[in-house]
Amino acid sequence: MRPLFGSWRYERLRRMNPRAAAATLDEESPDALLRAYILEDDPDVAALEADLLRDLGYTVVSCRRIVELGDLIQLGLPHLLVIDATLPDGDGADITALLLDAWPGIPVVIVSAAPVERLNALRAIGPVVAKPFAIDDFRRAVLGAVEMPRGQAPGAIAPGSR
Repeated sequence: MRPLFGSWRYERLRRMNPRAAAATLDEESPDALLRAYILEDDPDVAALEADLLRDLGYTVVSCRRIVELGDLIQLGLPHLLVIDATLPDGDGADITALLLDAWPGIPVVIVSAAPVERLNALRAIGPVVAKPFAIDDFRRAVLGAVEMPRGQAPGAIAPGSR
């Protein structure tokens, strides 16, 4: 895999958690963990999303900046991406589009407090969950993203929708 960012960050991440790094690099292992990467600048929202994903069986790594997500991608591709569309260092939807161009098929859930028009435009990427969200809406979006057959048009999950 071609490195996206400086190798010093990659090595720092590897030293921080060698077990997780080994699991991310050993895709053929039957014991390989389901990985979810969260790109969210609000620590409270990221913590809630991480707890919900752990309940669904994922090993979760959260980051607050786009460059940190690039570092994680160097360690291994995730089985799921949860990305805030509006970030202080760039547009989460733009980086998601670049990642999906490079590695199509990674399930993505977009979580954002953006206006309804923007949320509707994000549907092309994957399920969209509007902030603030209900726990069931987030779970449904994750399960929908993971189970979505290739080529199927993604839909939006709005707060309170059932």
